[in-house]
Amino acid sequence: MSCHLLPFIRLNDVVGIRDYLFPELKDSFDSRDGNKAGKDVTPTSDGWDEDWGEDWNDDQEAESRETTPEEGSEGETNNGWKKWMQDCIISVSPAADLIALANQDRLALMSPKFDGDSGNDDETTGYSPVWSGSVAQETGEYITALLCLPLASQKRSTQGAPDWTCVIVGFKSGYVRMYTETGTLLLSQKLHTGSVLKLKCNTYAPRRYLGIAEQHEELLILYTRALVTIDGFSLYQALKACRNQVARATASGEASLQPPPLAYKKWAPQDMDSIVDVHTTGVHTPNPFDQMVLASVTSHTSTIRPAPPAASVYLMSGTGPYLGFFFAIEGSTQPILSEVAFAVASKLKSAIISAASGWLSFGSKSKPEVNAEKPVKIEPATPLTLRFGLPDLRREGLSVCLSPNNTYAATTDTFGRVMLIDTDRGIALRMWKGYRDAQVGWVEVREDEGTSHKKQSRSAQFLVIYAARRGILEIWVAGNGPRIAAFNVSRHCKLICVTHGILGLNNVTCRGVRIKAFQVGLIDADGMMKTVQVPFHLALSDKNNKRVRDMHLLKKLKQVLKENHEESDAFDTQVRDLLLNIKISSIAQQGVDKILSTRYLSPKFMKGILKACVQRLQVIGEEHLDIERRLFMQYCHLQDHLIDIYVDIEQLQCNTPPIQPDSQSLSMLLGLSESEVEHIISQVEHSQRIGHTDQPTGRVRFEPDTVSHVSSFLACFTCSPHVVESDGSQQGTSAITIVKDLPDDKKLHLGSFLYECCFKYQGSPGDLGAVLRKSNIPMEQLTHLLVWTWLSESNRSIDGIPGLFNLLKIFTASIDQCKVVVEKTLESPWWQSIRDLCIHASHCQSAFLAAIVSRSVAMEISGTMPKRRGTLDGAAKDPDADTISITSETLSPIVDTEPVPLDIELWSMLARQLEDLICVDSLLKLKPSKIRRVPSSDELTVSISTLLEGGKGCITEVIARHVSRVGFQPEDLYRPLQDESSMSEETLPSSSSSSSTSQDNVWDQMAMLRKRFPHSLENDVLFSNCCWEYTVIWNKQPEEVDNLKSALDFLRLVQNAMLRQGVCSMMWHMFLSKKFHAAAHLMEKVGKFPKDRLCRKDIGIGETRLPLFVSCICDFFNIIMEANCETNEVPVFNIEPLWNTVKGTVSLVELAIDQKSTNYGLLKLHHQLAVVIHAVITFNIKSIKVLSLFDSKGKHALFQDLHAHPLLPTQNVDSAIGSQRKQFLTRIISLSVIKMRELIPVSPIWPDIVLQLAEEFGTDLDFVKRHHVCTLYSAGFDKLAEEVLVTVNDRDTLGQDLLSIVGQRVAHKLSKLDAQMVVELMSNVNPALSTWLKSMNSELLVFPDVACSDIQALVTQTLNQLSENHPQHELAASMVELVQVLG
Repeated sequence: MSCHLLPFIRLNDVVGIRDYLFPELKDSFDSRDGNKAGKDVTPTSDGWDEDWGEDWNDDQEAESRETTPEEGSEGETNNGWKKWMQDCIISVSPAADLIALANQDRLALMSPKFDGDSGNDDETTGYSPVWSGSVAQETGEYITALLCLPLASQKRSTQGAPDWTCVIVGFKSGYVRMYTETGTLLLSQKLHTGSVLKLKCNTYAPRRYLGIAEQHEELLILYTRALVTIDGFSLYQALKACRNQVARATASGEASLQPPPLAYKKWAPQDMDSIVDVHTTGVHTPNPFDQMVLASVTSHTSTIRPAPPAASVYLMSGTGPYLGFFFAIEGSTQPILSEVAFAVASKLKSAIISAASGWLSFGSKSKPEVNAEKPVKIEPATPLTLRFGLPDLRREGLSVCLSPNNTYAATTDTFGRVMLIDTDRGIALRMWKGYRDAQVGWVEVREDEGTSHKKQSRSAQFLVIYAARRGILEIWVAGNGPRIAAFNVSRHCKLICVTHGILGLNNVTCRGVRIKAFQVGLIDADGMMKTVQVPFHLALSDKNNKRVRDMHLLKKLKQVLKENHEESDAFDTQVRDLLLNIKISSIAQQGVDKILSTRYLSPKFMKGILKACVQRLQVIGEEHLDIERRLFMQYCHLQDHLIDIYVDIEQLQCNTPPIQPDSQSLSMLLGLSESEVEHIISQVEHSQRIGHTDQPTGRVRFEPDTVSHVSSFLACFTCSPHVVESDGSQQGTSAITIVKDLPDDKKLHLGSFLYECCFKYQGSPGDLGAVLRKSNIPMEQLTHLLVWTWLSESNRSIDGIPGLFNLLKIFTASIDQCKVVVEKTLESPWWQSIRDLCIHASHCQSAFLAAIVSRSVAMEISGTMPKRRGTLDGAAKDPDADTISITSETLSPIVDTEPVPLDIELWSMLARQLEDLICVDSLLKLKPSKIRRVPSSDELTVSISTLLEGGKGCITEVIARHVSRVGFQPEDLYRPLQDESSMSEETLPSSSSSSSTSQDNVWDQMAMLRKRFPHSLENDVLFSNCCWEYTVIWNKQPEEVDNLKSALDFLRLVQNAMLRQGVCSMMWHMFLSKKFHAAAHLMEKVGKFPKDRLCRKDIGIGETRLPLFVSCICDFFNIIMEANCETNEVPVFNIEPLWNTVKGTVSLVELAIDQKSTNYGLLKLHHQLAVVIHAVITFNIKSIKVLSLFDSKGKHALFQDLHAHPLLPTQNVDSAIGSQRKQFLTRIISLSVIKMRELIPVSPIWPDIVLQLAEEFGTDLDFVKRHHVCTLYSAGFDKLAEEVLVTVNDRDTLGQDLLSIVGQRVAHKLSKLDAQMVVELMSNVNPALSTWLKSMNSELLVFPDVACSDIQALVTQTLNQLSENHPQHELAASMVELVQVLG
């Protein structure tokens, strides 16, 4: 809350730096140390009275000054070593990454360096020397000005840090040289004759508000009689280029290249005797009035431009006048580029001479003349006239320092004065006397954005004055503000004020960049620099000082409350003193709120604090209280009243379980028959039983379900004292209301604290109602909180009905009856608001009981409550009374002839809807006994509003979504027929025993739902939605192909062909088409079964799950083709009368019916492609392009909309395609038979699939069958071959093929015999047969080891197939005898 001087930078090796910069001080320092050894130096004189004369008489300031022993006792000859910091030239980078110190021709550069061995525990940053040396290049040249200029980085990874820092040095000779952080010379240029006095830079700063121009960047170089300005952008580019050239030259080992000269503007200030300092306020555009005033003063012949020209304003301090304002009109002069042109011409000339020397051989003699040094050409300056100034013949200005917002300027002079200048008006605002050799700086502080309600945070300017001779640092508020702080410091310090930032920023790159690490720093002779920190509130005027004090007390109060954790007398006294000393009522109210929100404080403590605040206000007197104090007093009364309510309700809490009401007492209370009450009880018990079986055995709670402390209770209410009159009469809304938009958890805690004692325990509703009635809380809010709390719990039981009924009746009777009782044909807004809560409630059982109770309260208040019925009432004995709840007459009021009020009818309809919803919710609680296949992050919840706003198919969609999420299969939803016959004599599912299995519960609940929703749960409608939901889940998780398989299982059960075809069409266009298309093109590209990486990248399905996906695609096309061939009437979808008010989107089945009819030929084409892909994947066939089996028409028709009618291919295809198809089909048959022989599980229907595909392709079926027969015989499956053999038509060709297999088998048998036996056998056969057998290759057989009986049977089949005139018939006949011999 006050100003601070905080250590910021610590210079390491200060003695070494001082000795290097001031070698003459080294000997005197050593001798002084020898004289001081073992001695104490005491101050004799502070030495500043004689310097100030009679002008300074501030005794209070002199007394407050702190003089250290080592500062006051030495003369100028002994303390010269301490003034070395003031004598040297210092420049600190705004980014605090480099410090430059210079004296005479010596320069030292220091950068931050961590030193773990230093032992310093403060928060300062240590700076160590990185380079030191002499920078003079001419005789007698020394440093006169110094500037550290950081350059912005264009890289995003720098986190706002500068790229590097350039050290700009001005010399007595007029040269300006620029160095890197390591002392490497980048650029040297002499811009004017004479000494460089000052180096200052104007860098980019974000606009403070809209409407002002952004200030451009420029470097100011002040000479004795000239001012040179260099554009910031060109300087930035030139420095980057020079640094890159130096880096390349260093890396290559070559000499450094000649840097290019700078483009600049040179001004010669007129009408001013001498200039010692300068600063610029940037570019300004004067308003037309000032332009006319200036023109009238200058000359009567002056002209006025329509648009005032922009000008750069320069403030120059010196003599004659003391301070001058110079305006440089933009565009009046061009940058001086003559040196740039001269450099280019010199290079061109040297290039021409060097080229000509090779021809004429005279270039070598002129080389010594070229190397001779040429004089520097100095460009003339443009005159710059003085616009106006502050004339003072005797006063000589020493320095000028501009404020950060360019509004003020502070100057120092030889008279020991500090003057504050208004830069806009050009006048002196304030003058401080007695500040000889003073140094000034500025600090800008922005208001914390968290405490400001404005979009633009405010800023304050503070002037920092360092009076070196007095050893004091003062901070003043800019303008006419007071001095806010003063620090006693050393008299040998130097004030560092950073007036520039990072060069090269703009409105984009400045975001997130800390332009200045500090603003003002004070560095002493020991190398410690401290920064000035000023809080914003000190800039406030005297009028707001009381607020600052109160804010300080409030902050201290918060700190005390935070540091303590229990009550005590001392703590009570401390809190009271702090709170009662706050004068402003609004701040005192913040303190009261902080106390009331502290959790460890008791209600007694809080009431004592509130009472003390009220007593303090009462002491002032009623007639002396302003409006703020009156509101604060009323606020304390309201909070005290809320604490009393909390204490009263806390005393009503009890833990005694309630007495369970019987059906007769509930009948008398609710005005229902006992049969209706028993039905309600049975429904609630059934729902609780299902919910109990599904709930986990235990759960962990981390927070209480009710308000645990008075602070939590008070935080739920808003006290508005402004709506209460002084006489206590209530006006408008209530003074105490529940917080608007209170979070649900806090709202539930509040409701549980207020009402759970009546819901779950034997609390007294009458006593609770009396306490809440006197609380002045709106009854509408309390009633809505009552119903909301009841609805917030899922399993409300019958035990809480009496408490809910009595509280709702008490609250309803306490509000304006005009809102409750209306005409019978109108709808009461009061009951409609409660119905809205029940309609949007997701806990169906609680909402059902709330609707029953609300209906009974509405009937009693409206006077339509029926006569109480006892147990002997005829209606209770009606045998049909138990089933009345299932019909549409459930819970209808029992009246004679009077019309039923509209509210009662609406409550009855809502109760019936909620009863249906309980059945739906019960199903949602059931899970299958097996492991859940589709995990879900949250459970499904239903409410009346979601069903009524979800469209006609919302009920079916909810059930289907649950079926798909938990993994139910079709057999899980319907009880088998044999089980239904055994259950026909049982009662309703609600009376089933607790020992029934979970599957029985699902069957029973589905049976009950089908009775309540006969239209919505029609088989085709339910199966279609289940199919769709499973497909949606598969689309989210493509790896889980089992979900797609389950979707097809439900789709097969849809009986209506039109509906089945529509669902298929929607599935194809929404989910299946893209992935199947990707799979086909991927296999076409790779020519085989793709690897896992490609599958996941292109299709999104892994290698192991892709076969099942393609198989599902084949099944999908089989289903849709069957549906396309069937004809059915257009189905009609109805909805239950109780739910005919639904609104929303069209149902799924209605969308499916509206789908266009599919093209069977196109379906068949896609099915062929799916079978081909499935075969390639199943048998891992390689070197096959799946799309190459189709002609151009087929490729064009593939993957179009299934209802399109493109030009389809015919069976007359190119012979090459036909040959590929035939080869592909035979490979499938061969591989399927081989896998059978290798005992690899494969579907036995593949030969049938191949035959069907061959028929669709137009391939010769007889050829395929012959190949199948031969492959079966080759694999040793003779019995299977005989079954297929009878279907072959070309018997001769088949017989010839079988004869080859017989020969191969016989050849294999002969190879197993010894040679002698083979010779004997061959000698007895026909020579032609012997020769033919030798040509047979038995290795072509898949399984050659067959029995001789099978060979004999095959020979017989071969003879039967060959005709007698066939050339091979005799050979086959001769084989019979040979086979018989072998057998």
